[in-house]
Amino acid sequence: MAMAPTRLLRGLIAPLPPSDWLPCTASLLYHQWWLPTLALPLPRWPSCSDGLKLLLALLLVSAALAEVRLVASSSMAPTLRSGDRAVAEKVTYMFRRPSVGDIVFFRVPTALQNCGLNKDVVFIKRVLATPGDFIEVRQGQLIVNGVAQKEHYTATHGASYTMEAMRLPEGHVFVMGDNRNNSCDSRAWGPLPINNIVGRYMMSFGRSSFQ
Repeated sequence: MAMAPTRLLRGLIAPLPPSDWLPCTASLLYHQWWLPTLALPLPRWPSCSDGLKLLLALLLVSAALAEVRLVASSSMAPTLRSGDRAVAEKVTYMFRRPSVGDIVFFRVPTALQNCGLNKDVVFIKRVLATPGDFIEVRQGQLIVNGVAQKEHYTATHGASYTMEAMRLPEGHVFVMGDNRNNSCDSRAWGPLPINNIVGRYMMSFGRSSFQ
């Protein structure tokens, strides 16, 4: 049988505060005075040398993912004008092949290198056919796999050139400039090896943007 504490002991036992009926978390907060104080370390800000290293690393990563190139001719007019700066991103073709309609940057093929053009020269053209496609031109009309293509992006031209039908080999695409009357492209030197492509056009800046 439990015995009540004596009068002396009752005087020594401190009464519980009225908050002890609260949930555990609230009670702990009420009695937080007995908890040890935790000394949290202050954040360490990078030094100037660390900041410079970080900046250089970001620049290297950005250069690996994209680059800005000068459009040196009017072969892609009216989409791109001579003197525009175009951004070439290098990520897309890590995950998929070039598609019809893509505008691509590429190193010149061997046929042009044999004509004296430096291998480091980069062209920009539009992909019009992919591996396995049949492509031909009749009186200036582009036909892919027997279907006449509606090309709203090309420059107005009155040329009625013709190109014999051909089937693209594996690992190659057919590229042409949007300005068909002023473009050195697959019509002249044949299908482009996909391995020559260095990036996909993403956006451009006109000359006025830098003035």
